[in-house]
Amino acid sequence: MKTLTILIVFLMAACGGGNSEEGAPAYETGLMAEDVVEADASSLRKVSNAPQQPDRAYQKKVVKTGGLSYKVESTEEEYLRINSLLEKYEAYISSENENKGYDRINYNVSIKVPPQHFDSLINDLTKDKKLDNRWVNTDDVTERYYDLQSRITNKKKLEERYQEILKKANSVRDILEVERNLNQVRTEIESLQGQFKLLSHRVNFSTVDVSFYELVPYELDQEPRPGFGTRLLNSISAGWQGFLTFMVYVLALWPFGILTFVVVRIVKKIRSKRKKNDL
Repeated sequence: MKTLTILIVFLMAACGGGNSEEGAPAYETGLMAEDVVEADASSLRKVSNAPQQPDRAYQKKVVKTGGLSYKVESTEEEYLRINSLLEKYEAYISSENENKGYDRINYNVSIKVPPQHFDSLINDLTKDKKLDNRWVNTDDVTERYYDLQSRITNKKKLEERYQEILKKANSVRDILEVERNLNQVRTEIESLQGQFKLLSHRVNFSTVDVSFYELVPYELDQEPRPGFGTRLLNSISAGWQGFLTFMVYVLALWPFGILTFVVVRIVKKIRSKRKKNDL
């Protein structure tokens, strides 16, 4: 167990501190190399002492976003025009929505386009248009992009080393300890891969948010009122219907009427008998 614990510490120090000058090689800590299996210790030392790779020319990674807002004569025609440009620039619509007010129709479209076609698409969209608003933003994510890539690579190497140690574990306690660390590393890999996938998609597809609107004449939504004769007939009809409803309601209470009649008759008979007895 002691040997396995030291191996795990060696692994975490080698892979966690290998990318920073602050982390000393694992075997230079208070742990003694004699306590570690020589083959594994030698392998870990090679990882921690491996010379740093020379800096390479990284390709710049940027996330480009932009937005447009303008007036059109017909939102339907403009929507069709935008769709006709998508294939030309290898773009697609990721989301869209339309809402209608009392005096205008608004349409919002979010377009994903490869960054090399970003400017050309915007130029085509704004051709012969009087813009209300236009903005473009460029976010440099080069450092984050390659940092995620490097962290994923290192975590995968750590996963492989844990798998090797797991094969050499003998006791149940050792196996559970290694598997716990292995599962943690795999969870971290999945999280990093998810972040990298999302960032890569943002780099590979720029976003253009297009908002266009059409002004429409205001229409008073009010129906003409009917004439006096029509309203009079409607009132008579409504009154008759109300009377019929009342009669149906009264007839539905007939059992209570009979019960009331019987109670009243009984009360009268009792009072009549009392008067005769008093006399």
